[in-house]
Amino acid sequence: MRNSLIFALAGFVAITGCSTVAQGATLDLSRAVIVGAGDVLPAKTVIMLQEEIEKRSGIRLRSTASIPTTSQPLILIGTRTTFPEDRAMPPGTLKVPLTDDGYAIWVDTKRLDAPTIYLVGSDGRGALFAVGWLLRKLMLAPGKVELSSTVALARSPQYPIRGHQIGYRHTANTYDAWDVPTYEQYLRDMILFGTNSVELILEGGRGYRDGPVLQEDQWEMNVKLTRMIKDYGIDIWLWEPLKVDIADHAVAEKAMRRRAEFYAECARIDHVMVPGGDPGHTDPKLLMPWLRRQADVLHKIFPEAGLWVSHQKFNPQQLDYFFDYLDKNEPEWLAGVVFGPGTGISLEETRRRTPARYPIRRYPDITHNIRCQYPIPELDGILAQTLGREGINPRPVAMSHIHNLQAKYSDGFVSYSDGAHDDLNKMVWSELGWEGDVDLDEILLDYGRVFFGEDLGADSARGLKMLEQNLKGPVRDNEGIDATLRHWRKLERQGGAKLNNNWRFQMYLFRATFDAYIRARHLVEHGYEQQAMQALTQAGEVGVAQAVENARAALAQPDRTRAFLDQRVLLEEMGVKLLRLIGFQMSIDEPFLARNPERGALLDKLDRPLNDRLWLEGEFRRILSTENPVTQLAMIERIVHWEDPGPGGFYDDLGNATKQPHLVQTSTWRDDPGFVRGPQEAHFRSLDNYSRGRISPLKWSWLDYAQGTPLTMRYKDLPADAKYRLRVTYHGRFAPVMTLTANNDHQIHGALPMPVPVWPVEFDIPQALTRGGTLELRWDLVDRRGCQVAEVWLMRR
Repeated sequence: MRNSLIFALAGFVAITGCSTVAQGATLDLSRAVIVGAGDVLPAKTVIMLQEEIEKRSGIRLRSTASIPTTSQPLILIGTRTTFPEDRAMPPGTLKVPLTDDGYAIWVDTKRLDAPTIYLVGSDGRGALFAVGWLLRKLMLAPGKVELSSTVALARSPQYPIRGHQIGYRHTANTYDAWDVPTYEQYLRDMILFGTNSVELILEGGRGYRDGPVLQEDQWEMNVKLTRMIKDYGIDIWLWEPLKVDIADHAVAEKAMRRRAEFYAECARIDHVMVPGGDPGHTDPKLLMPWLRRQADVLHKIFPEAGLWVSHQKFNPQQLDYFFDYLDKNEPEWLAGVVFGPGTGISLEETRRRTPARYPIRRYPDITHNIRCQYPIPELDGILAQTLGREGINPRPVAMSHIHNLQAKYSDGFVSYSDGAHDDLNKMVWSELGWEGDVDLDEILLDYGRVFFGEDLGADSARGLKMLEQNLKGPVRDNEGIDATLRHWRKLERQGGAKLNNNWRFQMYLFRATFDAYIRARHLVEHGYEQQAMQALTQAGEVGVAQAVENARAALAQPDRTRAFLDQRVLLEEMGVKLLRLIGFQMSIDEPFLARNPERGALLDKLDRPLNDRLWLEGEFRRILSTENPVTQLAMIERIVHWEDPGPGGFYDDLGNATKQPHLVQTSTWRDDPGFVRGPQEAHFRSLDNYSRGRISPLKWSWLDYAQGTPLTMRYKDLPADAKYRLRVTYHGRFAPVMTLTANNDHQIHGALPMPVPVWPVEFDIPQALTRGGTLELRWDLVDRRGCQVAEVWLMRR
């Protein structure tokens, strides 16, 4: 077949030649015939083009292995080896790239009624990516298949590894509900944006099924997926953590046999990635010899496959051993090093310390919003606790910056993803893997056109950016949240019925609706809290019990009014629709069955109080159980004036970007989006994963905190004669043990565990420390993962 196509094409191009027409002409391809070289292209190349055009236009283009004798438009798909170089020459200076995955596309329009579209890959997969690019640029609508006549381009990927993890496991908020056809469609969608790798996950042995949503064992599904992915020529990565104790010989041998059995059943494996940690706790002194054996097992079945390892969660001593091992041994069995979340050093340092022979693959967390590798900066705690760690998160501007900032230190990426909620982030990263300086708006326009329709491309691109802007700054002040919802509702009206079952559109519409619902509730409930504070100020006049009763009544108004019931019902209905359309598990309850609340379970956050009601109710009980009236009034006074540091004092709500003026920022998000070198605003998990929905009754100012090692605060222009007392609230999910030092050499306190229950602690500051007008406080870590401080008052005494 290959040779017959070469001869057919040779004769054809000798007759037609190659020319161009005037700028702006549009070609009608509704009658085009697809001609593909089946033996050099990935098996599904032609049928993918046919089916994806048909889904959007209702027209199924005919395909053949040889040039038709009739005069009609043609789409010719091949490689350098199937197009004679002296015959099918690109126009002008355009050349077919030599690099892997590269391609050239051009149009021969000598006859407008029978133009020819050339899709020429440097290899078979390059031709597949040419098909993907064409699908993004075609003008498709019912009864319409058109293309600009001026198309002429050649593309080579800037980075050789461009992939995403789509593991079949219960931790994911969607993938575990998928069958093979759903995976195949999603693979095609990623190919449109140039993805050349996917990573599967194997965490257990034969028969392992880690949740109620999975309809097949993880082992069997992975085997099926390798067969399907192979038909597209996409690289298959396997994420295979080492969770067992390999110091036990019997355990180690069983684990190795399991790997050999699984590899033998797969259609293909190109790479295996073993995380050094997260999960896994094997010291590199044991891990590296184990990996050498694993590489031998892998290569017996797939001789060309690569074995990679990450240095996630390694402590400084383990990092030193790891890099020293690579330097001294330069193991040939190791394909490369992976830089992933939880790595204690930067990507730049990783590249510097890794021998040049080993490529670096990034493992970027594009799936999480908080408690992650690249948390959303300056995120309001209201959204941190409701949208949460794994809420729907299109972040095109942030993702573009994060990719480009340090891309030069790696050979590409396979992202960390646990669901379809990060879909746009995947497509942005994939396209940036081809061209880091590509216009982001062009990516968003293509995304909108190819997934929502030609007519909605520009407006949906704008709407995606608006969703990212919803995350900027205080929710109460962000009127853009309401404008975002109006925009997506307008798109819904414009798109009509065609968007009813479009899971991507419904997902973004849900996000816009969710954000607006949360903002509206927060505005009202903040007002109720202010009413409660006002009621408490009357305690001296009406009595403590009555003041507390009035405050409770103010806070309980949502229970009586149910003002947002319609919006809440709508969100539940939209959640059920997304479950049906894409398997999105938006609750831990039936019918969704998400693994836990932080795994995209947005419906479980709909009723969460958006003020300090839960904490205040606990304080009210404490006040009423106190017998001394003077003490009761003092307790109320402290609640009402919680943030007030008194005359000449200072208050910082650390972790709240708008209320931490004294925190020393040693780096900026633009320079350090992973906050490796500087502090970040971190957020506690208040909807507990283990008690199945119990909300921690903590004060909102304790739910966010500054996180970093060390943490430093600096006060300037202090009066020389002033005396100060320090009040600190220690809280954070790491429960760190820390020391506190003032002005570099004066210890305020030694190793101090986080107080339980959470409550501020106080320390006198010697006057000599502030007499010079400056006070610097530094928290250093003694034990656990990182310093965390929630609130700091510096008060005159």
